[in-house]
Amino acid sequence: MSRGNNEHGGLGGLHVGLLTPAFAGVTATGSGIGVHFRQLAAALTTLGVRVTVVVPVAADCSITEPASPNIVAIRVAKPALAAIGGRVWWQWHQWFCERALMRAATRAVTASNVHVWETTSTGALPLEAQRRKNRAPILVRISTTARQLRTTNRGAATWIAHEHERWETQVVCAADALVTHSETHRQTIAREFGLASAAIAVIPHAVDIPQDGGERERGRAVRALYVGRLENRKGVDLLLEALPPALARVPTLTFTFVGADAGAQCQRLWERTAPADVRDRVTFAGVVSDDALRASYRDADFLVGPSRYESFGLMFAEAMAWSLPVIALRAPGAQDLVLHEKTGLLVSVDDVAGLTDAISTLAQSAERRREMGRAAREHAIRHWSPESLATASVALYRKILAGNRTTPAPLKS
Repeated sequence: MSRGNNEHGGLGGLHVGLLTPAFAGVTATGSGIGVHFRQLAAALTTLGVRVTVVVPVAADCSITEPASPNIVAIRVAKPALAAIGGRVWWQWHQWFCERALMRAATRAVTASNVHVWETTSTGALPLEAQRRKNRAPILVRISTTARQLRTTNRGAATWIAHEHERWETQVVCAADALVTHSETHRQTIAREFGLASAAIAVIPHAVDIPQDGGERERGRAVRALYVGRLENRKGVDLLLEALPPALARVPTLTFTFVGADAGAQCQRLWERTAPADVRDRVTFAGVVSDDALRASYRDADFLVGPSRYESFGLMFAEAMAWSLPVIALRAPGAQDLVLHEKTGLLVSVDDVAGLTDAISTLAQSAERRREMGRAAREHAIRHWSPESLATASVALYRKILAGNRTTPAPLKS
């Protein structure tokens, strides 16, 4: 029996801390990492593991969660220096606010008597917490990195952006173990941080598997769905270009965008540029509740997600659990999850004509959608159940607690 088992007396004696920037159901809807930590907390609790969640929340947020998992809410007032600094340079405002949040997170983490922590690599939250003496070992789950977010969204190389990337590198290199969600992303982040890929474990996200995968009515309009933030990394520009000819080919096709559209930029672009005869068949639903999102999956016929990069692609897995075939790009994330011609269709990156053809193909064949949908649901059940996530995570926690630090020194200086 490992030292972890001896010390913690089985799963019931194991206390896991989750330090997260988001937690589904408590903080903002639409965060993939928030969904992960909610799924993980619930699945660990089902196994009998004690869980403490540390998460920043809005000052007026009311926590109504049950005692298990225990949620420690970090509420931080903006420091006076933030307002002063913001009048000089907006990046100073962000810097002061983040430092205040880090200090609050450090206090909350230090006061939580857990055996092992799981946290994220992006942002500043975990940094100070890892510096305290006599800390519990820390497992860092690496999602899309700060550098990837900046470059794939064409972000400016500002001072604060570089600070975030520097913080993230420190967090990753100081971790006792690293984990990510897919094999392709493991190879990518190994190159980015100069680590051996064998030092990074792969444990996929989990998704809720609905009791009923959804039986779609025949003879009605065909409903295609997009889920996620409307931004460059997600390939929304490609989709807005591919939709008009697809809608023109299939008169029964409708399309719904679900997700945050900053400043309604994509909606305004569509309304300004789309041909009048197809314009009203596209709906921008914005950010929706969890119940509304489930209803969107249940009512749709297939998902279109032309993302240029995903560390996992939670919307693909969620859609497949609802028996939806997926149209995506041959890009990291989708190519790990979607089986071409079996659970969906993969299109070459930035191939607008190919994306139009794929949308038209699925929209015109109910039988093909049903066959792919059944295969998609079976694949989701087999690979992304909450039970699998919890079991694999506990095994990794045990390994860390037994003294097996897996993060080596970087391969490059």
